[in-house]
Amino acid sequence: MNVPSYSAASPDQRAVRGIFSHLADRIDRRLRIRPLGIISDFVADQLPHRIAEIKNTEQRAEAVKALGRSINAMLAAGDYEAHLLNLTQSEFGVAKTDIQYLLNIVYQMSAFAGLNHYDAELTVGERLRRIAALSCEREPSIDVLSYEDMILTNPVESDPRVYCLDSAGVEERDFCLGHQLIERDLQFAVDTLLELRDQVGADARWCLTLCLERLESANYILTRFHDHMSPDLFGEFREFYGKNPYKNRLAPSGRFSARVVAVSVLLMGEEIFRKKPQFYRDVYRLSEYYPRGCIGAVFGWLSSDKRSTGAQPGWLRGKAAFPKIATVSPVIERKSTQIRELYASCVDALDRFTRMHRKSALKYTIEPGRPIAGVEAWESMDAVLSQRLLTAAD
Repeated sequence: MNVPSYSAASPDQRAVRGIFSHLADRIDRRLRIRPLGIISDFVADQLPHRIAEIKNTEQRAEAVKALGRSINAMLAAGDYEAHLLNLTQSEFGVAKTDIQYLLNIVYQMSAFAGLNHYDAELTVGERLRRIAALSCEREPSIDVLSYEDMILTNPVESDPRVYCLDSAGVEERDFCLGHQLIERDLQFAVDTLLELRDQVGADARWCLTLCLERLESANYILTRFHDHMSPDLFGEFREFYGKNPYKNRLAPSGRFSARVVAVSVLLMGEEIFRKKPQFYRDVYRLSEYYPRGCIGAVFGWLSSDKRSTGAQPGWLRGKAAFPKIATVSPVIERKSTQIRELYASCVDALDRFTRMHRKSALKYTIEPGRPIAGVEAWESMDAVLSQRLLTAAD
């Protein structure tokens, strides 16, 4: 595997420094990415205005129903189902985000307006429901707005999909952009660790140095979340990304970053299993919420037959030994003291990343008492966050 140099593949540092800078109150859309034509135009340009109108009117129920009629009328004006199936993969990702953003907001605003389940389904409408189901058939995924829709396929750098206007919309864009940049760093870390694990003669120092640099970059971005994100602006857009009020589904959450799982498995897979097996049980139990490609690869590493199934493997049920070969540990054990120290630095960077994520979630969600998006009603958010810590929580 030919891994590019850190400097060549690193995120735009201006973009990183601009996250949560609060210097602008509008989004500069530098490049229009509109795979569904007028549907994409509506999501990117008009939807935030329609949401603001609904929130500001006394006739909320009628305003939400009118929104549903508008969306279904646009869908009726063209053969969007056939168009969806003929898009390239990159175009399809954005198109699915557009569709799921529409579906999600109709449900969220229906609940805001006090509609019952039956009226909410009528407001969603058959055409929107059908094209949303079709998008999930082409790219198997959970049937609500997912972390992948919100973060990975949302074109946030040039033409973001957001629900809010003005400064809150900019903060919403920065929230998604920050996560997207972190995901890029994590993917690069995964690639370098796979190089180390799988390629005979791989330069361990080079691979681990690049991995460490990317984990430190991810830490820097996550620290900007903790130190600079506005609690008030976060509260304004956060309400639109809650659990679907009519379905027993979890909402998009950093809990469902498959790349965090991948880096954790590659670096510390066996130790995490020994100390916190619930981490793995939850990943398998909630596998449908993770981006399928990445989590499928992780399941392949952890499976005796290399299949990307979400079924719990024998080792997680006490019927086999943990597949240490899925990790870089066998390689590291054969290396020099200096390499093992560099590896330990990577583990420390990952630990600091998981701790900062927990700290930020506590600051912006739990302490202010905001509803929790990525956990079941019976789960403790703090316990879920602590599953990924390599040592005891502070």
